Amino acid sequence: MVSKVDQDAMRDTNRKLMLQALFNAQQTSRSEIAEQIALHKSTVTTIYRDVEADGYIEELGEGTVSKAGGRKPKLIRFNRHYGYIVSFDLGRNHLRYLVARITGEVISRGQMTVLGMRYADYKRAMLSYIAQLGDMQTDHGLIGIGVAIHGVVEDNKVRYTPFHTELVNEDLAKDLEEALHVPVILENEANLAAIYLRDYHDYDSDEIFQNFTVVNIHNGIGAGIIQNGRLFRGLHGEAGEIGRQVVLNNDQLAKGDFDDTIHIEDLYAEDAMLSRLASLKGQEEITREDFLSLYMGGDADAKSLIDEWVHAICRTIYNLAQYAAPEAVFVHSRFIAGTPELLDYLLETYRKIEPESETPLYFAKKSVNRATLSGGVALVTRTLLDMMGYELNFALEEEDAAESNWL
Repeated sequence: MVSKVDQDAMRDTNRKLMLQALFNAQQTSRSEIAEQIALHKSTVTTIYRDVEADGYIEELGEGTVSKAGGRKPKLIRFNRHYGYIVSFDLGRNHLRYLVARITGEVISRGQMTVLGMRYADYKRAMLSYIAQLGDMQTDHGLIGIGVAIHGVVEDNKVRYTPFHTELVNEDLAKDLEEALHVPVILENEANLAAIYLRDYHDYDSDEIFQNFTVVNIHNGIGAGIIQNGRLFRGLHGEAGEIGRQVVLNNDQLAKGDFDDTIHIEDLYAEDAMLSRLASLKGQEEITREDFLSLYMGGDADAKSLIDEWVHAICRTIYNLAQYAAPEAVFVHSRFIAGTPELLDYLLETYRKIEPESETPLYFAKKSVNRATLSGGVALVTRTLLDMMGYELNFALEEEDAAESNWL
């Protein structure tokens, strides 16, 4: 005899299978779903009523009659107008934001400066931005918030971050939840970039990777790791902190340029590279655009630094591939996005380390900011639907003119 607990678990599983089929279809019908998930039509009809009552079904009209005859099927899809999600990326200098439907379609995006702001200031900026959005022509308006943190997140709180260090002593998720009455989810920015690639399949390969790593190189260096289709967070959420790898036998340490242990990101994160070139040129600061312009113009200092950077990044990625044996490694870098020629240099150098390596290296097409923000949307959607272990395919938009400049 099947116990009530078993029946409830089976009903919950069947409901999620129906939601998965509904979410991933451009259009479908109850009979198609029943066939796809191998359930009796009467079972699907019962689940359908519950899902429809929850507001997740959008009717599209009638389809065509099959060759077997009968009534025209009612075409349906997941309700893209159910509600919207706001995804924030709290970086060192900017607060970037993206508004998207629960199924991933982008409604709006932008950024604001947070340079010099304290916790109360950027929390107020988040709340003010959301307050003016209204319902965005959706049925339920705001339904959830994601926040990308450049650091370690554990139990939905910031455990460590080199920027906005006061976050460690605050509870941002709780404060936003109390003000807005929707779920708020914090996650590491590299982890969200990995979730983006898993759920949006935005890469140049027909293969669907279940084990891969995303390396983000910007103000720091971090990795998001997907193992068997799931995000690997590690102890205290600290997996992927590859920028903290120790550099041995380093010239800067020998010369006394550093007083303590040197980490990979101390030398090769974007900010570190800009600071090193500024120091060589006797300037207070150099922008990324100026750095790349000097490199493309043949400047000896810029070229030397880029050569060093390419070899260091390739060694880091190779070592990571040897440890985790992923099916692929993806790289996000604004240096490469700004100078596509660097990609060929990076790939050539990577292949020279191990020509027979079975782990391919790809450049992630979308900007690191867009990937992080859209990954936040996917994570919030999965949390709201309780669909963490299921395959959900989110809407992928073509890159527009503004995207290439939104770095």
